[in-house]
Amino acid sequence: MVRPWLHDLLLCLMKRFVDLLLALLLLALLSPLMLIAALLVRLESAGPVLTRPHRVGRNGRMVKVFEFRSAHAEPDAMETVGGCQGEEVTRIGAVLRRLGIGRWPLLLTVLRGDLSMVGPRAELPRYVGCYPTAMRKLVLSVKPGLVDLASIEFRHEQKMLASLEGEALEEAYVEQVLPMRLEYAKRYIENQSLLTDVRILLRAAVAPFLPEKAA
Repeated sequence: MVRPWLHDLLLCLMKRFVDLLLALLLLALLSPLMLIAALLVRLESAGPVLTRPHRVGRNGRMVKVFEFRSAHAEPDAMETVGGCQGEEVTRIGAVLRRLGIGRWPLLLTVLRGDLSMVGPRAELPRYVGCYPTAMRKLVLSVKPGLVDLASIEFRHEQKMLASLEGEALEEAYVEQVLPMRLEYAKRYIENQSLLTDVRILLRAAVAPFLPEKAA
């Protein structure tokens, strides 16, 4: 019988191997489109092609992730679920956000080891502070990921919250969306395995082709 600590170690090593393999494969396949996206971002407006917003990683460690720059914002603008306050989304940025291309550089963060392909959402620091204590300890005990069950179920999150802004948007996310995200994260952590990861990745692959759920 495999000891629990040995099982966890083997799972961690295999998960890291799969992360590296998939990240390298996807970067190789997507690199032509990413180069075009980077060129369009650079030609449309001055500024860096990539941004590095902060997210909360495993054990509460702050990590910087890679995303295509999609908006102009003040350096000290506060980032929220609805975007940075006072940001001005560029034309190319709006397209990148709508198609999900803006998040493709997150694969670089997977290569670096700060994110996994599958795992709970890498959340903004301001919202991690809203986690119940026990849930915070559980969710931050694992490496966050690019996709999980919640990211599939809430793939139209921006559209769901589009009619809200300011305090109403914050309240809706913290009181309605966030608790459900945490429940999905808890379910994943309690049942995590390579088979679970494969199932989630397959669901994420076909999700864009599925019809939207009725509100």
